[in-house]
Amino acid sequence: MGPRVPLLLLLLLCGAVAAAPPLCNVSLDSPAEQRWLPALSRFDPAFLRAAVARVIAERVPKWVHEVIRPIAAELEFFMPQPFAGEILGLCKALGISLGDGVLLNFAYESTAFCTSIVAQDDKGNIYHGRNLDYDFVDILSKITIDVQFIKGGQIAYQGTTFLGYVGLWTGQSPHKFTISGDERGGVSPKEGMVITRNRRGPADLWPLDPLGGAWFRVETNYDHWTTPPPFDDRRTAAIKALNATGQQNINFDTLFKVLSVKPVLNNNTIYTTVMSAALPEKYQTWIRPVK
Repeated sequence: MGPRVPLLLLLLLCGAVAAAPPLCNVSLDSPAEQRWLPALSRFDPAFLRAAVARVIAERVPKWVHEVIRPIAAELEFFMPQPFAGEILGLCKALGISLGDGVLLNFAYESTAFCTSIVAQDDKGNIYHGRNLDYDFVDILSKITIDVQFIKGGQIAYQGTTFLGYVGLWTGQSPHKFTISGDERGGVSPKEGMVITRNRRGPADLWPLDPLGGAWFRVETNYDHWTTPPPFDDRRTAAIKALNATGQQNINFDTLFKVLSVKPVLNNNTIYTTVMSAALPEKYQTWIRPVK
């Protein structure tokens, strides 16, 4: 079994087996309105409509409904292509209003919590992992998908998302970069970096500094230069686990193990992804069992 043993032992100790999400292809060569139809065909439309309705009802304030729905017909004027066309195609296929499709994408971008780690081993290899935490675990764990975006017969980029959301919070461009939220890792030594952004651009750059002893960076939902609140201190737990692992032992399996330490892994964790831009074939996501 070799290096797979630690991961298998970890899953057994957790008492449940994490599962890989369905893998779907989205053709960038197809018209935007048709790109997501093959992925949609793998799910029950009634379940998807119910999921959309619940997420919007519980996450989007009523006054936002009243503002967005009337202007949704002018989608192309406030949302760039191809995203506008992709949302329109999803709405037509599901039989939901365009306003609800827009609201769903906005809802997915609100109040998501996550833990992201970028680390460099003692040989210069960069590893990147993340936990994505959100409400509606019972629903979103069932519509989490891995997506390969195909252009000209090749994988242009790939990632993990919730069906109905046309962006990516987690993904990679093979041999170029990996990304999770505001964290981006390169393919060569010392290229890992946490980028904290505001609306105007980067507010802070926090690179790896392996020669200075900073062989990893941990980013949660709190700026790294501030102290996280005691009720949600995932950062300290992740740092302790990484230090216990050691730079010489960091790899895909041990990074998964770090992301499985509580409270880094918690009741709202929907999936865990580990990846490396230099090794795109190793990209892997696990849907965490619903607690």
